[in-house]
Amino acid sequence: MRPVPPPSGADLWWLDIGAVRPGPADLAELDQSERARAASFAFAADRHRYQAAHVLLRRVLSGYVGVPPGRLVFHQEPCPQCGGPAGRPALPGAGSPRFSLAHSGDAVVVAVAGEPVGIDVEQDPRGCVCSMTSAMHPADAAAMATLPEPERHEAVIGWWVRAEAVLKCTGEGIGHGLGDFPVISRPVGAPVHGCAVAPVASPPGYRAALAIAGQAGITGLTVRAEWDDHGWPAATADPAGP
Repeated sequence: MRPVPPPSGADLWWLDIGAVRPGPADLAELDQSERARAASFAFAADRHRYQAAHVLLRRVLSGYVGVPPGRLVFHQEPCPQCGGPAGRPALPGAGSPRFSLAHSGDAVVVAVAGEPVGIDVEQDPRGCVCSMTSAMHPADAAAMATLPEPERHEAVIGWWVRAEAVLKCTGEGIGHGLGDFPVISRPVGAPVHGCAVAPVASPPGYRAALAIAGQAGITGLTVRAEWDDHGWPAATADPAGP
């Protein structure tokens, strides 16, 4: 089995869904709720993205826990803010790896860590996103107001992926809003909402950020599957491998 990353570290697994097409054997690894969710999408592209992302997630986690992908069972943790059932997805059992899944366009990424983790990826928007400052914490909105274009546009996108990564890390999710805490205007290196957060390298045309619970920063980041790898990553590869 692949070792879970040490504290303040994470493994990243990228997938270009344009390069893979899940077949019947792949889709058989999904559980009933995942199949129902996939069937609910009106557009084939959305259904394909969801199916590929969840097959990837299961295969990646299988390599850390030694359980076949189709036999993994997930549960939903309570939301730490409202107590509702829509908190972080998790694997049962003490010591199980923590994980986060994100997808946008043709990009899918899974982050695996030893403590709560959040990952977000967004395809670069075609239009101006400056109106999103209305959803920010007032301190961030004030900082954005001082920036000229196109710096403001770039900063808003950076705020967006960081804020989503943090809310995935805490388990609150964006349903509770992105503006309850400052992201951009905080001191350099300071935790955001109890999480260390930083941008991560992403495919051309995308932005991504990672958040890990704690105050120690992100001290170890390993890309286990590159964006331009062909096909499904070898999730059960030798831990000593790249």
